[in-house]
Amino acid sequence: MLRFLLLIVLLVLGHEQASANPRYSDPDGCLSCHAYEGLNYIDENGVMRSSTIDRSHYASSLHGSVPCMDCHREVKDYPHKVENTEVDCSESCHIEEPSEGVKYSHDVIHEEMDKSVHAGGWYKGLTGGNRLEEIETEQDPSCRLCHSNTLYIAETQLADFKKEFDHAETECGNCHQGKAWMGQFGGHILRRLVGRRWNNQENNQMCIDCHGDVKKMRDVEQEDPETLEKHPPSDRFVHSADSYAKTLHGRLIVDDSAYGASCIDCHSPEGWKHEIRSYTDPVSASHPDNLPETCGQSNCHGYTKKPGNEGFTLTDMHDVSLVGLTFMDKPFEVEAVRESKWFWSSWPLLLISLVFAISSIVWWVRFRNTKKIIPIVGGDRFETVMIGRKSKAKRKASAKKPVAKKTVKPRAKAAVEIKESVTPDAVGGKESLTSTPIVSTEKQVTQAESGLQVDSEAPKSADEEVVEKEKPVVTEKLNTELPKVDNDPNNKGA
Repeated sequence: MLRFLLLIVLLVLGHEQASANPRYSDPDGCLSCHAYEGLNYIDENGVMRSSTIDRSHYASSLHGSVPCMDCHREVKDYPHKVENTEVDCSESCHIEEPSEGVKYSHDVIHEEMDKSVHAGGWYKGLTGGNRLEEIETEQDPSCRLCHSNTLYIAETQLADFKKEFDHAETECGNCHQGKAWMGQFGGHILRRLVGRRWNNQENNQMCIDCHGDVKKMRDVEQEDPETLEKHPPSDRFVHSADSYAKTLHGRLIVDDSAYGASCIDCHSPEGWKHEIRSYTDPVSASHPDNLPETCGQSNCHGYTKKPGNEGFTLTDMHDVSLVGLTFMDKPFEVEAVRESKWFWSSWPLLLISLVFAISSIVWWVRFRNTKKIIPIVGGDRFETVMIGRKSKAKRKASAKKPVAKKTVKPRAKAAVEIKESVTPDAVGGKESLTSTPIVSTEKQVTQAESGLQVDSEAPKSADEEVVEKEKPVVTEKLNTELPKVDNDPNNKGA
């Protein structure tokens, strides 16, 4: 019997332990009033404000486990005054940091902020009523300007959370029931397995919200580290967000690549990521002497720590010459632009563009209705080589030259007369027959046939010489009548 009762007690205690207390227990009782909807009013500045707090949203937020009076410590009575609700972010909280068992505090972050260029930002005296005052009067960001009480699992990571831990309400839910475990313990543990709270895009966006506002950046007053005098910001500082967006790192971040370096990765790579110092500070991560260490951090440019790579580390990631001239109010007065090689190399292109524009205007005014192609450079060569016709100059020259009429002259026929003769053979004493060609003109042949004597030595006219040379006509005329040999000297056969 005793064992049975003990088992019942253990089951009851185990169920209570597994279910856990609700995360939004509100030990201070603030939600007794602030949980009501419609608690809206207009303050003294004419701004509509709401005192309603969504119980479920607050329980799922980053401060869901923090009692209200841990931050609003001066609230003692009801109704309470506005000044009693002021918050000091550097104060310690009543909750314990789980890994070390000590009270959690933002004081270490506040110490880093005091060393940074944002040291002037508000960290205490924060109320809902002085938000507009901070925006209008302060140039340095406060804690709440960058960090709000968002959901513990960010909306951008909620899809990944549900995908990776879709069993949280089944296998885990067999023992751990209720929103208390899902909102507090489950969210706290499982979110770290999804990834860090802010990715590089979100980290950069916090910086761009301020540094991307050119008008706001021009109102910033910078302090000289040596003389401590105030001076207006340089154009390099004003357009720092625009110039970074033109670099490879900026483009990789936009494409959600893991290889891109965010603003924090370079300006505050260590600690709690809040100690952002000026590049003129010798301790700064962006100081020229410290760039090899900053750029050579893990998974980055490891070779920058080796001698000889100083030129790479000194590449200006915020070179104002990367920014378009239209982004600047007075671009030609910016010293960095006048010293830029890009600026001076663009002048020849501007000159060529100007010549092209003037030529286009002239063509539009004078020649657009002539339907002619007017080549200025390389026109003749294009026609000669590509089209295969004479150039314009040669066509004009041939058009001016008078055309000569051609006269066809009759061609004379030449005759070749073969003259045969009998010559004695020097060896055998016999006579042999030889033929000798005699070339004569058609006129000479005609005269010969008509019985006229042709004098080969007679002078010829110029026309006859031309005709004779043009086309000789060869004819063969064989004299078959040979002298008979007298074999009967005594005429006995007569």
